[in-house]
Amino acid sequence: MPRALHAGVLAALCGAGSAFCAAPLSHAWYRVLPADEGNGPPFHAVAFAYGPAADGGVAWELEVRKEDAPAEAPLFALRCVTARDPLAGVLDPREFTRYRLRIGARALEYRDAVTGRAALPGWGEFTRRFVPCPAKGADRTGGFPHTCEYLGHVLTLRWTAEGKAWADWPDTKTLALDGEMLVGTGRVFKDAEGARLPQAPERRNYTYVNWTADDYRAMIAAGMNLFGIVPGAGEFIREEPVFHRGGGAGLSYPADLYRSNFVGPEMFMDEPACLMVGDKTVHTTLRYFTDAAALLGARVRAQSPKRVFALERELVKAGVSFGDMRLAQVDVAIWETRYETAFYQLAAGGAGFVHEGRYQLGEFNEWARASTGSDRRYTAEEMFRYHFAVMRGAARRFGKDWGTSIYGQADPALSPLAVTLAYDMGARYVWFWTSDHDHHLPWPEQLELARVLARHAAAKPRPSIRGPRPVLDKAIAIPYGYFPVLESPSKRRNAWDLWWVRELDPEGRNEASLRYRRLMERAFAEVNRALDAREDFDITVDDGAEIAGYRKVVRVGAE
Repeated sequence: MPRALHAGVLAALCGAGSAFCAAPLSHAWYRVLPADEGNGPPFHAVAFAYGPAADGGVAWELEVRKEDAPAEAPLFALRCVTARDPLAGVLDPREFTRYRLRIGARALEYRDAVTGRAALPGWGEFTRRFVPCPAKGADRTGGFPHTCEYLGHVLTLRWTAEGKAWADWPDTKTLALDGEMLVGTGRVFKDAEGARLPQAPERRNYTYVNWTADDYRAMIAAGMNLFGIVPGAGEFIREEPVFHRGGGAGLSYPADLYRSNFVGPEMFMDEPACLMVGDKTVHTTLRYFTDAAALLGARVRAQSPKRVFALERELVKAGVSFGDMRLAQVDVAIWETRYETAFYQLAAGGAGFVHEGRYQLGEFNEWARASTGSDRRYTAEEMFRYHFAVMRGAARRFGKDWGTSIYGQADPALSPLAVTLAYDMGARYVWFWTSDHDHHLPWPEQLELARVLARHAAAKPRPSIRGPRPVLDKAIAIPYGYFPVLESPSKRRNAWDLWWVRELDPEGRNEASLRYRRLMERAFAEVNRALDAREDFDITVDDGAEIAGYRKVVRVGAE
């Protein structure tokens, strides 16, 4: 076929949405046009090539070079197989069959340990922004668009050629990543004592020491898979089947952002509800439950960009130009003591919700009786099912994730059940708190709980939490604006009581208090019925939207 006719046929096929726009082993060279006024581009050249024909998809390679020099080693090379040609001009999400990355001489393939599919980095709009996309109206030469958009800048075609050499990448290491169960801690150190310190008659803090390389290996062997990196000790985990938040040697842009196991520096948003309640400008003025629900949502929305764009700010300070792209770490969970507020925090945009678990069965029974008048003595499993039902009900409503964490104040005898039942009920997060006196969970206990969870998951594998959500037996829905807080018998003198909702009186006798008491009694009556019937239930908020995914929805009110 004459070359001109060949190019015309390819262009016609591309315009029709064909899966393939250029001949196998053809390749192209692009220069970068910077989008930021007065700033040069973060790199100067991009090479794109098509590989040999691939079964069920299109094989392609992306290389980025610091300078406009084909002989220069690329900053990274990416080899993928996708269902469609990424340069076809079709903006629907690209389905990746394989995802391989080479930085220097090291080649890695990333796969999802649960589904077996390709595992991609979690940055916002990854398939749209991190792979070149043809610009609107761009003509083509040899099947390649003259103009593309990429990482916030514009690419202009310089030349195309055929006969690309496509050698296999030897010694490619496959990393099977389980992003459906994240187990870890927010620190990069452990206690030197290796055991609990007495916290009475006065609180005592621990001696903290950074993790060593052997500590990382011990944690990985135990089943942990989410870490920060200690410089000089933890860099090797970048090439292990675990997730990391960065740290250690400086980040290489953009290469390191293509590592599917790099999740970004922000592990969580810290306690929006607790910080709101502790704010004197709030708790001396806030009066109604609806004040709290609205303000909490506003605070989460206000704080979220600080977490989501934290890495972007760091890289901009280092001189990286993002053009018109935002680098968004979208998968940032909320770590919170006040689990009852999960619905409002996830509604405001939190990616997930993790409870600060200080589980004590005696206290739960005492507070349940004080709040509802019921003499029922709950079991540990029933206590956990109640806590998890509140978080899971919120997460299912918004398509988000939930989980628990274990603190030093939790009853050690109950913690194994907490982590295994959370797994069974669909949790994504099992975290441990490290630091601060009695809040600290000693490192040996963290390791053992990770082992318990790993053994349980191996013996009782669950379906992917990214698949269709199972239909559950019952949803217990409370009116919008309320949250179901169990209070102590202290007449709202305990820090965790509702003393800060000023429409409630300390004695519990005014109409607002009586109304809330009726709501809690009715909600717990439904909880008790569900527990007695061994129903799988959630607790949610009736916000006017359809409450789907349950065989039965029971709405309880306060009037």
